[in-house]
Amino acid sequence: MTTELLLKEAPGYFYHFSSKLPVGEFFEIRPRILPDNANPITDDESGMCIGYSVSQAPGLWRIYDAEGVLITLEEAPLESPFIDPLDITLLAAGVFRVLLAGRSFLQSGARTAITVRLSQSTVSLLRGRLKLGLSGRNLKMTETAAKHMYNPGRYVPLQLQEKAIRYGRRTPDPQRNPGLFLYRTEMYRLVENKQLKGTYFYKKYTLEILVREKDWTINHFQYFQR
Repeated sequence: MTTELLLKEAPGYFYHFSSKLPVGEFFEIRPRILPDNANPITDDESGMCIGYSVSQAPGLWRIYDAEGVLITLEEAPLESPFIDPLDITLLAAGVFRVLLAGRSFLQSGARTAITVRLSQSTVSLLRGRLKLGLSGRNLKMTETAAKHMYNPGRYVPLQLQEKAIRYGRRTPDPQRNPGLFLYRTEMYRLVENKQLKGTYFYKKYTLEILVREKDWTINHFQYFQR
């Protein structure tokens, strides 16, 4: 039996993964349409951008999902003092990070990430939006592919791989295995500046995922810089 046939027929299993990235680093597939002053909201547990915030007024933010769709307004609690939009401290519901430069982040170098707390309703909305369509929960992986998810240098959130499959460029498997297709998209990774602690910069990568579509099993994935 050939290597290609073994790859094609390898059984797929459901897995749950937590981020293996260093604390404060995350992945992002940027929506095509998003306000220029949108700041990524990141989730340390998954290691990915789960939405965006845009300051509308002191203590009030527009919240967009990971696709760039406006989903809600987030308001500081009434008992909180009148605060600057960069000093977000809301109802406790899990720790997230906001990057303080939006799209200009990509052109203007490192920026500082602040830790924030979002209301439970907003967190539920953001995470719920990630599960629409072919969600990360419905994707399987071969054992070989799953092993790579435990390597900090290979880990890519399943939800983000789903986004690549849903929106990426689809081509036949380069090895011409029937039923396997290669998906490719651009992806960003936030990396800490080792010379300036607490600041970060973006690195741009190409993400490739090899999928058996009959049961949506990921056979292989990788990301690299061109």
